[in-house]
Amino acid sequence: MKRINAVIEKAEICRIGDPFLKKPPDLGLAESDALMVTARTVDGRRATATFYLSLKPDGTFEEDALGARAMKAGRRRLASFLKYYKIIEDISNYKFKEKLADLRGRRVEVIAINGDAAIYIPEVIPDDR
Repeated sequence: MKRINAVIEKAEICRIGDPFLKKPPDLGLAESDALMVTARTVDGRRATATFYLSLKPDGTFEEDALGARAMKAGRRRLASFLKYYKIIEDISNYKFKEKLADLRGRRVEVIAINGDAAIYIPEVIPDDR
């Protein structure tokens, strides 16, 4: 699969109930927010990625919070995305709502799959913490 360069044109945090009529399956009660990232390639393709999380009152996110393995994997997927694209180094101090505008204009990689495009997120190997 060939990776295509793209630029993030939109990033927003919303409550789970805003974009979805029904909460997606496999999300726990703690997952109350969604980070939705949209990128556009040079040839005009649009790719998106949605990350489910629960923000603390101060706007930060805890990667290793308690929860089921699926929820932990989703949190690690978000951390992997942020670290891979060098958006942050220390996820525990990153205030999402304050720094959301910093995501716009960042370069990411997109993978074309059967005519669709998806933002490349490196695989995260789950552990049994």
